[in-house]
Amino acid sequence: MKKLLACAFALALASTTAFAASPWDGTWKLDRSKSHFTGASFTYSKTADGKWKLTNGPISFEFAPDGKPYPILDADHTITVTLPDAHTMKSVSQFKGKTTATSVDTLSADGNTLTDVTTGTHEDGSAYTSTETDARSAPGEGFLGTWTSTKASNNTPGVSVISTSADGTATFVDPTSQFSLTVKLDGTPAKAVSPQMTEGVTFSYKKTSATRLDYSVMLKGSKVLDGYMELAKNGKTYQDVSWLIGKESEKTTAVYSKVE
Repeated sequence: MKKLLACAFALALASTTAFAASPWDGTWKLDRSKSHFTGASFTYSKTADGKWKLTNGPISFEFAPDGKPYPILDADHTITVTLPDAHTMKSVSQFKGKTTATSVDTLSADGNTLTDVTTGTHEDGSAYTSTETDARSAPGEGFLGTWTSTKASNNTPGVSVISTSADGTATFVDPTSQFSLTVKLDGTPAKAVSPQMTEGVTFSYKKTSATRLDYSVMLKGSKVLDGYMELAKNGKTYQDVSWLIGKESEKTTAVYSKVE
């Protein structure tokens, strides 16, 4: 994410000074070796009408493994799922009919380990591959049941650019996903700009100290995620800690290092 300066010409001099003084301003790169992305859980279940349901805290959607597209959170994002065999599930994600990612989930012979390999294309056109290993953490048959991630890898660079302005406005930009969010640091909700942004998502940030920003994500008026960004004392790194609402014990931590 990146924060861009947005202020009137009359504040140009003051804003330039603020840019130089703010420890947040600059380009940051994700340090995966120091980050923690495992321990999160999710559940596959069946509904009364025979569909499947994926639940992850306050976020859920239904689908059927019948090769037909089903909406994910809004009409523009869909997923098509098939079961080539009892140990393989293939999912194709699309945005407005264009394929953005393909996932192959493989169930181990004993049914207790799930390995997901996803390949796709980011909004900037770059390709990526991510791999996640999940362990069964509650009873279930086949893919159904609750799973908890135990290992994760992703070759996405994870670059974030941040800038702040003298009027308390900040902008976050992620060049890879072409995500851009300009928001006041007083808790006022704002919409982000991104080619594949989910409809109804808003973000709010609040500066709680010189080195900490608390934030929340809302989906169609309901809070789905909380988190905070906190600078290290040396100003060379910051950690971004987040969790889905109702899953505070399953926090993820992304550590970023300043590169410029």
